[in-house]
Amino acid sequence: MASNGFHRFSHGHQDLVLAISYNYYGTRMATASSDHRVKVWDRKDGLGQWTVTDSWTAHDAEVTDVKWNGPFVGEHLATIGEDGFMRVWQEDVNEAANSGRRFKKTSEQLTATGAPYMSLDLKNIGTETYLAVITRDGHLSISEPEDHDDLHSGWQIMWSDYLCETPPRTEETGFRVSWHKEKLPAWPAILAGLDRKSLSLVVSVGNVVRVFRTDKDRKFYMAAALEGAKGLIRDVSWANGSMRGFDLIATASKDGFVRIYELHTPGASSLSTSNNSQTASDNAGALPASSNRKPRSGIGAGLAGGARGRRDDNARVPGAVKQETKLVAELETHDGAPWRVSWSQMGDILVSTGDDGVVRLWKKAVDGKWLEATEIDATKDI
Repeated sequence: MASNGFHRFSHGHQDLVLAISYNYYGTRMATASSDHRVKVWDRKDGLGQWTVTDSWTAHDAEVTDVKWNGPFVGEHLATIGEDGFMRVWQEDVNEAANSGRRFKKTSEQLTATGAPYMSLDLKNIGTETYLAVITRDGHLSISEPEDHDDLHSGWQIMWSDYLCETPPRTEETGFRVSWHKEKLPAWPAILAGLDRKSLSLVVSVGNVVRVFRTDKDRKFYMAAALEGAKGLIRDVSWANGSMRGFDLIATASKDGFVRIYELHTPGASSLSTSNNSQTASDNAGALPASSNRKPRSGIGAGLAGGARGRRDDNARVPGAVKQETKLVAELETHDGAPWRVSWSQMGDILVSTGDDGVVRLWKKAVDGKWLEATEIDATKDI
C-alpha cells in the first residue's frame, strides 16, 4: 500500500482491461477484459489488498462494460460484449471460489439492431432495478424486471428508440449512459413539479448530451441538452447528490476537454419549501416543441403510444419539468484526450483518465473554480 492510498497489482487478464465497476460499498470490484473474461475481486479489510473470488468467460468476444447492481436483491453483475449480448449474472455462494461457476447467468438480451452494445448502467431505488443499454448505432433501450424482487423473472422494455440517424460503419461513434443514482431528484426540481419517483438518465450522443427523465406516468421525456463539446464525447457521468439543489454532470470529449455542467430548475430561487409538490406537478410548465424531430423507429413509435415509452415533448403533462444547463468548467487535460470520467460517492470529487496514462482528481475550490487536486501517473510505480 502506497502512502497516498493507491495500491498497484497485476490484474491477471490476458488482454486489455476495458471496464471496472465497484459494488455499492466499495468492497468488491469487477474487471472486464478483451480476453472475454470477467473477474470479481474482494478487498481484504485493513490490508489494502484485492484477491480474486472468481473468473469466467462472460462473452464470446471482448467484454466492453460491466456494472454492479445494488445490494438489496443479491449480488448481481451486468455485462455487455462485442458478441452483441447483454447478460445478467448472479453470485451463487454455494459454489467454490475461483471455480468459474460462482456467477451464474440469469438472463441475456441480444441487440435488436445488429450493432453491439456500447454502454450500460444500472439504477436501484431500494429493491427496484432499472437497466439502460445503448448500441454502437445509437439505439437506447431501458428495461425493468417483470418482478423487481426477482431478477430471474425476465425483463420488460420501458422505452426503446434510436437517438440519432444510423452513423456510417467507418465513423467513430460515442454513446454512453449514466443514471442519476440517488433515490430522489434534486429538491428544487421536485418543488417545481418533477415527479418524486422520476427516473433520470443522461446519454451522450455524438458531441451532445441529453438528459431524460420520467413523468408521473413513467414515460420518458427530454428535460435538457448539454452542449459545448467540439468533438466526440467518450464518456459521461452523473454525480450523486440531491440536497445541493442542482445536479452535476461531467463529460470527457475527444476535443481534449473534461467539462462539468450544472443542471438547474428555472425559478428555483422563488420556490417555497412549503409548496405542495402535488399541486406543482399538476401545473408543470409546457415543454417546448422541436421543429426538426425525426420520425420514430417502429419500436419507439409502438412504445410511445402505450403504457410505457417516450412521451411527446410538446405535451403538458404532470410530473415533467424542463431544466436549464450551465457549463461551469472546461478542463484541458491529459495531453491528448480524456477517455473516462467518474464521480466520487459523495459527488464532490471528479476522477478523469486519458491518453497520457495519468489519473487526475478534480475538486471545487472555495472560489467556485474546479482545480486539479491530485495526479497519479499510472505508467510509473506508485
